[in-house]
Amino acid sequence: MGTPTRKSAVQGRRYPRFHLDVDWFVESKGSSSMGRGIELSVRGAMLPLTCTSPFTDGITLYLSFAARPQMFKAKCSATMEPGRGWVLQFDEVSPDDLQLLGHTLLSEFGAAALPNLERRAAQALEL
Repeated sequence: MGTPTRKSAVQGRRYPRFHLDVDWFVESKGSSSMGRGIELSVRGAMLPLTCTSPFTDGITLYLSFAARPQMFKAKCSATMEPGRGWVLQFDEVSPDDLQLLGHTLLSEFGAAALPNLERRAAQALEL
């Protein structure tokens, strides 16, 4: 399938992840990492880290979006997908941050970023 570009999505998922060229920082008890570029959806993210040292409980992801000076923040749980990276599932996101995430994904990728909107539009066209 190749490396996703800025305007592409990782296919075959209920909530597709889209590649965004943004700065990120992740921390967990006693460890942290930072980088640029992340696959992101409304439910979670994939960090392009293939280290085997596991994150512990209490994972927090921070993202730097141009739309706001404060960083997006999400409390997460993580699993390692060998050879691909760490999959983060958002467990807790504030309403303001969730709105920022939705706005960012919609402005970058359109209705495809929120599958329910895409399905509803297709259904409306069929009527």
